[in-house]
Amino acid sequence: MLDRIRAEIAHWNKTDRLVANGTRLYWTDHPRVSHHYRRKALIDGLPWRTRIPQALGGPAEYALELGCGSGENTHATWRAGTARHVTGIDLDDSRFAEVRSGMKSQGAPVSFQAADIDHLSLEPSRYGLIYAIQSFHHFERLEHICAEISKALVPGGFFVLDEFVGPARFQWTDKQLALTAQLLGLMPRPLRMYANGIEKRAEGRSTPEQVIQVCPSEAIRSNEIVQVFRDHFDVVHEKNLGGTIQHLLYSGIVQNFPDDDEATNIMVDSINSLEELFIDSGVLPSDFMLLIGRKRGT
Repeated sequence: MLDRIRAEIAHWNKTDRLVANGTRLYWTDHPRVSHHYRRKALIDGLPWRTRIPQALGGPAEYALELGCGSGENTHATWRAGTARHVTGIDLDDSRFAEVRSGMKSQGAPVSFQAADIDHLSLEPSRYGLIYAIQSFHHFERLEHICAEISKALVPGGFFVLDEFVGPARFQWTDKQLALTAQLLGLMPRPLRMYANGIEKRAEGRSTPEQVIQVCPSEAIRSNEIVQVFRDHFDVVHEKNLGGTIQHLLYSGIVQNFPDDDEATNIMVDSINSLEELFIDSGVLPSDFMLLIGRKRGT
């Protein structure tokens, strides 16, 4: 269980999520799982980085990423033509040293700042786009941050979240744990084996104290993100990205699923379809969502 939390932290930091022997850690590290996640995030058939400039009538002049980790996504936003100038903010500036050096050598208009996002103060009416990718669930002062974002957006500007919005401190519900265990029971045994040789029969639930011990900010108010977002922005898109079962199911065993294997792809597709059915029918919530809002009143 705690190894999975450490994988979450690696994903948030935007570090290389593969360990030295090439083992995958995070549930969307498998290309077929990632394909479904990205497909569900499309807007009119386009990723948000392409769709936002269309809605703005061109690239945002200035964009800001909150919790940019190593800065890879900050760079990707500029490369995609989503914004002409992009700034990434994170608490530890050592995380983006390598990307910053590479961008400087290319002369790219990408910059990075070290700051505590929970105590953020932003320049008014500065950004056409502000976004966060799998980092917002580490922030505690959600209302303050959203108020600063709203202040900092230009009229008509967008705020985008690709985010974990599931149970705070990873306190999985009994229902999602039971469904995960049932699906594990249907898998071939070799796919269920942890790297240490132990068979995975169920996903556990760490105590809040255990989660805090590994990472004090982990999923601190994740279950409140959607409502706070709705309270501060005019919602343009809310898209369910799933993960309520798959996030737990593939934890610790995703490395066992080969790429470009027909049988594996059929299994992944079936699991994804079942999860979608549970979410669409209201049996389960979606633990991951794409939220896109506009500055209120514009």
